[in-house]
Amino acid sequence: TLPTMPCAQRRSWTRVIVTTMEAVRRDQLVFATQSLRMNRKKGFSKSRCLQLAAEILAVDSGLKPSFLFDYCASNAEQIQNYVQELRKTGLLSEHLHVLSIQDNILITNLNRTIRHLERTLQGNDVPVIDVSLHRKSPRLAESWVTQQVEAQVDIIWKHLKSQVIHAEMSTPGVVTASEIFSPDWNLCTVFGFLLGFPASYWFDSNQSFENCLGMTQLRSFSVSASCPRITENLKHRMYS
Repeated sequence: TLPTMPCAQRRSWTRVIVTTMEAVRRDQLVFATQSLRMNRKKGFSKSRCLQLAAEILAVDSGLKPSFLFDYCASNAEQIQNYVQELRKTGLLSEHLHVLSIQDNILITNLNRTIRHLERTLQGNDVPVIDVSLHRKSPRLAESWVTQQVEAQVDIIWKHLKSQVIHAEMSTPGVVTASEIFSPDWNLCTVFGFLLGFPASYWFDSNQSFENCLGMTQLRSFSVSASCPRITENLKHRMYS
């Protein structure tokens, strides 16, 4: 506790303590990214380190179920070690899981992602937008497409549920990891559900990997949040 002193002096000391704690936290977050360096002469800038930590914090806080890691060409083990280092800072509290899908890596809030996919599967219909190249404009996908996507989401949901059992058998606080993939999946669609978007795009990848959005007028929305737990005045864009 602070010694007895005038209010103005006490406030000054409080600001010094808070500033010092923030500086220590920032240094810890920058240090954690050393796990991610891969053929890089320099590490991330301090601002990029803090933004990356904000991505993980948004997942840990349940603001979004998962985050698709695209900051650098790190492998699953490096990302797993990075998240484990973040846990040491006291910033994280939930069970985070590193999920590899082909060459893509997601950091998921395991329990919240399971509940999110479960609600999706229990809904009346899976929200899928068909943006195949032969379409003149985006439209709701036909029933056979939504049924196909629903089956794929169900496979991922069951896989993540099995990881909860594995996690319960592992050491508490350890960041777990797994891998799943099917060549039949449209990854654009799968990621849409895992990342928590209100709807997912689908296109017939057997015909083309291009889509009909190129000539379509779209309205862009973004969602941002402040991250005072990382540092003051840090604003992070979660969705766009």
